[in-house]
Amino acid sequence: MKRKIAVIGGGVVGTSVAWHLAQRDAGEIVLLERDQLGSGTTWHSAGNINWIPGHDAILTMIETIPEVEKESDQEVGWLQTGRLFLASKDATLDSFRPMAAAAEARRFVHAMLDPQEAAGRHPLLDADALAGAWFNGMSGRLNPADITAAYAKAARRRGVTISEGCSVTDIELRNGRVAGLKTTNGDLAVDTMVVCCGLWSRRLLSKLGLLLPQWGCEHFYVIARTNKRLDRSTPSFVSPDAAVYGREEVGDLLFGCFDDNAITLTGPHGAPPDDFSFSLLDDNWNQFAPYAEQAAWLFPSLQTAEIRRFVNGPETFTPDGEPLLGAYGNIEGLHVASAMNSGGVTYSALAGHVITDAILESPTPKFDPAPYAPDRFATRACDEVWLREAVSQAPSSHYRSLYD
Repeated sequence: MKRKIAVIGGGVVGTSVAWHLAQRDAGEIVLLERDQLGSGTTWHSAGNINWIPGHDAILTMIETIPEVEKESDQEVGWLQTGRLFLASKDATLDSFRPMAAAAEARRFVHAMLDPQEAAGRHPLLDADALAGAWFNGMSGRLNPADITAAYAKAARRRGVTISEGCSVTDIELRNGRVAGLKTTNGDLAVDTMVVCCGLWSRRLLSKLGLLLPQWGCEHFYVIARTNKRLDRSTPSFVSPDAAVYGREEVGDLLFGCFDDNAITLTGPHGAPPDDFSFSLLDDNWNQFAPYAEQAAWLFPSLQTAEIRRFVNGPETFTPDGEPLLGAYGNIEGLHVASAMNSGGVTYSALAGHVITDAILESPTPKFDPAPYAPDRFATRACDEVWLREAVSQAPSSHYRSLYD
């Protein structure tokens, strides 16, 4: 008898999980989305995908793009621009050298650059603000809405039923295992469920007395129109010293930050209201201004640029900056793919593989699931004071540690 699997949440992660399950014929699969596919956090994602040595799961996403495009007959806007890792300090530049050596060993396109060479690759960059840079060719960006639609289309072609405008109102258990869901479209008998609700995952599972170790934070980027238009092929950038990142956006410059003391959400279980589907939080220049100043030091034309849009789109973080993927609690048939730490597009393929291997109990999983185990913080997930404080520090500490 085939498993009856419900994937709850139709963002980039949920659609990827559904497609990966269908690829491996894991069972009869239905994806339930309370609003529209791509709502929640997916729609305002910057869509960056950047390989970093030691994080090879990201390569899986790059490899997945042509596969899902082929199955769905839909392009996802993938553009491999490469990324400039900017160093304002000699010590930071030295921290890039092991990554350069790892790229060299794998014969990936890359280059260590002096300040003038770095400025030559980005027309807005000030060479005087740099000690040097590393160019990583295994980086790019895509359109989050398009990759979500492609996952969904490919999943449908493999037999997945997708129901939009369908909210899960309760979870039915029987003898310690998942038995069904109550939804706004009626009852649904399932024996396996995957919670991919992002900001709302903790709130949903609290109905079962389970508290996921995740919390939502305010998260920012802006789109600025400078006096010089950028070509689409302009490399993206990251500055660990300034905790800022960015890329070209229709000729403009998109830049954001992974801030110190990130502002945690005040809603129950760290989530906004249920109807926060294609919404944003209010602009918060007090929090973002120090990072905008750092960005303007690197890119002086930002000092007089028109800010065309401020995006304060909340994202879900964990204390260690790693996603929550796998079985959770003592309930048989319950799995989680949540808390992507602002990397949902990047980690969507990883999530698909880890969840599918877990459900199928693969003896040789593609990835070691241990770093992503949802129960890795044990009972601390129940301590809201500790959790919110730890999550507040996660964006900046994890972001910078990638390059230490």
